[in-house]
Amino acid sequence: MMRRTLPVRALILALLAGSPLVAAQSSSATPDPGAAASGRGTFRTYCATCHGLEARGDGQLAEHLKVKPANLTEIAKRNEDGKFPFDFIVQIIDGRQKVKGHGGGEMPVWGDAFRVTESGHTEEQVQARIRNLAHFLWSIQRP
Repeated sequence: MMRRTLPVRALILALLAGSPLVAAQSSSATPDPGAAASGRGTFRTYCATCHGLEARGDGQLAEHLKVKPANLTEIAKRNEDGKFPFDFIVQIIDGRQKVKGHGGGEMPVWGDAFRVTESGHTEEQVQARIRNLAHFLWSIQRP
């Protein structure tokens, strides 16, 4: 039986064989409400079309994609220790951690996308945006 403990499984419903989870928790014990509120707006703009407004993988384009978008409300539930792997999720969103369906051609790498916007975000602004998005995802985890 395949273990369903890695957060990658929750994000893309496809494990990278043998990929270890080496990610630290965010320094806080709970998501930051202000960051999560900001991240919600980013999610609705950039992610909801595929992942759905409730982040359950049922967005308008989901049925047309080769790799079904993950239910992002179950990342913590599918993690071995039941905790939200904040830093690992940040790495996935910004493209440092490659996973099928997220930066593999099917989905944009948001770190790159945010860097090349017309407003010309600085690296600090890009990272803040990504972290806010991760705080939002953390805030919507279901038991």
